[in-house]
This record gives sequence, C-alpha cells and structure tokens, in this order.
Amino acid sequence: MAKGLREMLEFADEVKEALDKGLAEHLTKTQGKLAAANSVDTGRMASSWYVGKNQPDLSVEPERDGPGEVTTKDYSGKIEYDGTWYISNNLPYAERVALDPKWAKGGAGGANWFRAIENSQVESLNKSMTKFLKQV
Repeated sequence: MAKGLREMLEFADEVKEALDKGLAEHLTKTQGKLAAANSVDTGRMASSWYVGKNQPDLSVEPERDGPGEVTTKDYSGKIEYDGTWYISNNLPYAERVALDPKWAKGGAGGANWFRAIENSQVESLNKSMTKFLKQV
C-alpha cells in the first residue's frame, strides 16, 4: 500500500475516533444536565434519563416510596458516530414535568430547565466535536 494512502487511512481512523469521543461526551453531558436540572421529589424521574441507539431506551427507574439518590445510567455499549441517538425518559409523567410550568424545579421558571437544555444541543454538540477534532 502506498505511503500516502496509508497515512490517509490512519487520518480517517483518527477523525472517526474523534467523532466517536465527541458524540459520547455530548450525550453523557446532556444526560447529566437533564438529571441535574430535573425537579426532584423521589429522584425517580431524574434517574430515568437513558441513552439509546437507533431507538429510545424504554427503561424506567423502579417506583420509590420516598426520596432517593439521583443517578444516571451509562450507555451499555460503545457510543459511535453512527446511527440515531436518543436521550429519553419514559415515565408516564415525564413530558408534563419537562414542559408544564407548574412542575418547574423550585416552582419557578416554568419548563425553562428542559427547553434551555433542548435549545443548547447544537452548540453543545459543536463544542464537544470541535474539542476532539482539534486533537487530530
């Protein structure tokens, strides 16, 4: 194989790895932002944000009798820059808590916590991708 072709293939592999890392960072940070900004009663909804590939992950945290720890679950596979990625929350009341102003964290600000994260996705993804692509 010609030296120039080998170098191009190595460069392509480095770009793919940078894209994988950028996407993984973006998804993980966004999942964490959603959990942290979520209003918390028992911690069940804040802990029910899951990452899924090519379809939403339909998992939910089990019901809780009282307050519990807020945790995020890491995606079980390798996050790669391919397919369609989802961050979802499948509790029956998730949409209401995310979008209805009366369910806002601290009782103020409406659904701004969710909309702010939603509206920052393009900028957030660009930031993560640029960080890793600059290293190539």
